[in-house]
Amino acid sequence: MLALVVGHPEIALAQRLGFGHRFRRRGLFLAHAHDGRTGFHQGDRGKTLNGPVFRGAALGAVLILLSGCTGDPPPPPPPSTSVPVTTPTALPEGLQGVPTTGGIGITALLPTTGPTLFDADGGPVATPPGYPGNDLGLSVVRVGKSAVLTAYPAGATSDDPFEILVYTGPSSPPRSLGRAWSVAPAADGASVWVIRQDAPDTCRLQRVSLSGGEFGHGQSASCRTQVRVGTTRGLLITINAGAESTDALIDPESGRTLQQAPRVFGVAGDRMLLDGLTELTLVDLRNGSRKQLSRPVIARTPTVVPSRDGSVWAVDFANPAYRGTSTQTRDLWLLYPDTLTWEHAAAMPFITEHLKRGGGFDWSEDGDLVLADGVLAAWHPGEPQWRLGKAALPTSPWSGFAVLP
Repeated sequence: MLALVVGHPEIALAQRLGFGHRFRRRGLFLAHAHDGRTGFHQGDRGKTLNGPVFRGAALGAVLILLSGCTGDPPPPPPPSTSVPVTTPTALPEGLQGVPTTGGIGITALLPTTGPTLFDADGGPVATPPGYPGNDLGLSVVRVGKSAVLTAYPAGATSDDPFEILVYTGPSSPPRSLGRAWSVAPAADGASVWVIRQDAPDTCRLQRVSLSGGEFGHGQSASCRTQVRVGTTRGLLITINAGAESTDALIDPESGRTLQQAPRVFGVAGDRMLLDGLTELTLVDLRNGSRKQLSRPVIARTPTVVPSRDGSVWAVDFANPAYRGTSTQTRDLWLLYPDTLTWEHAAAMPFITEHLKRGGGFDWSEDGDLVLADGVLAAWHPGEPQWRLGKAALPTSPWSGFAVLP
């Protein structure tokens, strides 16, 4: 199971596409894995959870590429089997869709100062009590059919871990899970993985139930380890979250590395999606086989959010600086890992004002892709157009959301 991990608008541009946030603490970065990558940091030393970043394979690949820059011109390339590149000349402004008579039936938790339980057609339902406000921001991640929020200093660095809060309902205060540098949903949908700090330079990987109890004693981990998502195949983490980081799928009980790559976009079911120089790679975790996958568009690093059952992955090739301007664009595609095929979501791409704030996407329990862009909108794969909610979303500085249940 994967959950959407969101970021904070003031620091969104520092990550791959602006969905997520991070903080620096003596070189420490925290990112909540909607897309999972962060800025620069020197590597640690030790095993995977505390471990070094090896770049030999990547350097070898670069040298091989450079060695082909001399000599006779290369023969013409074979005919391409990739998906045709989309290069729109005139993009629509705002998400295009149709309102529905009976509404779209979507409720989401928005990480506003509050936060806000929001009905797509009726607007704000409740502002649950007991959450921090003032100079603290919130981010949210869906865990099963619930949600977990992180409270962090808005627009500031922090020397202390962040408070982790479980959403308990529209009229009740949150349940605190203590403090951690990073949090991610576990595979069971009823617990989370966190990076706890036990001493100034001592942290551990710990599983915590949504009721607050800890499982076992955890594993020693670098405080710079970022947990991203727990799956039935292991826990996806980023080691030394920064430009010198690497990603790994580990056995969280032993800390043993199962798979490792410079950049892993996501893991769901039996599949893992890797970045590459030109193409993507889909790894079958059952047997380790790999298949190359052409990108449907020439674009920057995408944000990847698998559906709740892992059968289809939403891949957003968004661009916060379209053609070198201040124009933001969103371009959502669906990847079907079993058939290695792409489907272009309806009404894509389009110009948006909500990459940096007031936006995000998640999956509903019924298999609808839900997008925030001025309103909440739902689209089921194969449908001709988006179904638009009637209520305008809050304009306050928030980003990301969790569809409930």
